[in-house]
Amino acid sequence: MIRINLLTEAKAAAARKKAPMLPTGAKLNNLVFAGGIALGVLYIAIMGLALTSKRRALNEEIGKARIEAERLKSIIEEVKGYEIKKASLEEKINLINQLKTNQKGPVRLMDEISRALPDLVWLSSLDATGNLLTMRGKTLSPNAVATYLENLKKSPFFAEPVFKNLGQETGTTQGIYNWEMTLVFRPAGTAAGPAAAAAAAGAPGAGGATAPTPVPGKAKT
Repeated sequence: MIRINLLTEAKAAAARKKAPMLPTGAKLNNLVFAGGIALGVLYIAIMGLALTSKRRALNEEIGKARIEAERLKSIIEEVKGYEIKKASLEEKINLINQLKTNQKGPVRLMDEISRALPDLVWLSSLDATGNLLTMRGKTLSPNAVATYLENLKKSPFFAEPVFKNLGQETGTTQGIYNWEMTLVFRPAGTAAGPAAAAAAAGAPGAGGATAPTPVPGKAKT
């Protein structure tokens, strides 16, 4: 006769129902490891997406920068062209101004020499070495030559007038005198220095020389 202990079976079933459902031991370790791997993969995926988005943004900025660089390059080339043209025009303008100055210089020189020239004095030759002038001429009166020297001193376009020679012309009976003097031409009409001003005023120690008063009939050697 077979006996079935239903009470024992019922207790065993009840014990299985009350047993915890959480994994323990090796199963728990496996779950933690699998969870860590999943989190790592998720982090890598998120970082990959972020880096991809950042790289795409950088590529767009690089493209825009290249376009802007090409645009600025053309502008820079235009500016260089304008600067070359400007330098060329300035050079031409300076050349024209220099030519105008050179043209005005001789005109002003002859005008000032003619204005200062008194009666009984005339000019026979004029040599120029830079701004240093050597003038030669004739006169019927030594005093008129002295007046000519004083007139040149008063002009702002001349400085340091000095007599080099004054004497009666040989072989003539009309009382004609030859004279020679040197002076410095100032094209811009700048004011003379203190020494030249003192010479013009006849002050002692002045740098300019005053005209001698030659005795008629005696020639200077």
